[in-house]
Amino acid sequence: MKNSSKIREFANGWRALLASSLGNASGLSGLPFYTFGVFVVPLSDAFGWSRGQVSSAASFLILGTAITAPIVGSIIDRIGARRVALWSLFALSLGYAGLTRLASNIALFYSAWMLMSLAGGGTTPVVWTRAVNLWFDRSRGLALGLTLAGSGLAGVFGPVFCSTLIERYGWAGGYLGLSAFILLISIPVVFLLYKERSTPVAPAGAQSAAAHELPGLSFRQALRTAAYWKIAGGFLLVSGAIAGLVINLVPLMLDRGMSAMDAASIAGAMGVAVLVGRVVVGFLLDKFSAPLVGASLLCATAVGCLLMTLSAAPTWVLVLSILSLGLATAAEVDLVAFLVSRYFGMKAYGRIYGSQLTAFYLGAAFGPALMGFAYDHYSGYTQILHAVTVIFVFGAAVVGTLGPLPDFDDRSQRAEERPLLDGAVAQPASDQQA
Repeated sequence: MKNSSKIREFANGWRALLASSLGNASGLSGLPFYTFGVFVVPLSDAFGWSRGQVSSAASFLILGTAITAPIVGSIIDRIGARRVALWSLFALSLGYAGLTRLASNIALFYSAWMLMSLAGGGTTPVVWTRAVNLWFDRSRGLALGLTLAGSGLAGVFGPVFCSTLIERYGWAGGYLGLSAFILLISIPVVFLLYKERSTPVAPAGAQSAAAHELPGLSFRQALRTAAYWKIAGGFLLVSGAIAGLVINLVPLMLDRGMSAMDAASIAGAMGVAVLVGRVVVGFLLDKFSAPLVGASLLCATAVGCLLMTLSAAPTWVLVLSILSLGLATAAEVDLVAFLVSRYFGMKAYGRIYGSQLTAFYLGAAFGPALMGFAYDHYSGYTQILHAVTVIFVFGAAVVGTLGPLPDFDDRSQRAEERPLLDGAVAQPASDQQA
């Protein structure tokens, strides 16, 4: 019975899933992020900017995303995600085309990326995961993993695509290629396949909500729960630690005496772990308790960071440590989306998840810079690895103590009447973990 309901979910929701995955690959967390580094050297050569100056534009991309996430979330709760996604993809395509008109003004370059991140705010996971959450319940974890794996595919194929165009047509040709891909492929697919359900698919044995009333908490009710602040605070720190490690991974390996080729190979292995991990973590979220899955992954990453501090650690131990980091990187966005949908429901999913992404992106924006300053101070990564180990253990403790999931299908348990500070809503004894 369970398997048949899962198959039925995929049979009904595969179109939205495919469109969401492609949209996520094309959106701000996909192609713009993973192809950014390919343009650093060509732009530096073309305009005489330093690599640091060019790379700093990525901070504007992340900060703009952090600003727009809760705003976009609030909008899609009211009017739906489809129109927002289509217009934002179109704006992102225009933005890439506009980058080809750059002059040698670094301030203009920064402004262009900030405007692109603001206009493209409707292409972040807050939009794509909303439709998937409405179509899937029993297979929600796996469906979210497949959706967010789109950004992993962008990380695998995007740099090759852009490098080929840049080699043949220069940096402007690379930006035009990205613009054309979004305009000619992503937008038509999203237009044809991306559909939202008016009500979420109901769990087995439960009645679906009325079309005008999605189950769950309002944004204000969510703010009054401990679960909201645990997720936001925990992943603010965790995302900063992960982003800092990912950015500094190759330098860390070089400091251990590895060759540049070996360090790059290990970094590539982490990329594969991220892509595979999104699907694997999604599958685990459907099978086991979400707090248990999250806490276990973060604890494994903490152990991996501790092992990297050992100067005599063999290469295979380092590889396992990097793979654990890859799994944590794969899990972070997936886990936040899953936890928000389960602990707060779909009533104000866009606004709640958008605000959570703001905390997440702020951590990711400042983590690499803080880690860089720490390296300058300590002249090494050992103290940094000890600090991030503590952060991962703290994150595991926070996620692991979120508590039992609420039952939003029990209409007699109104969150408005019974707000609690130690969980999302009052729990009947029969509630079970997802």
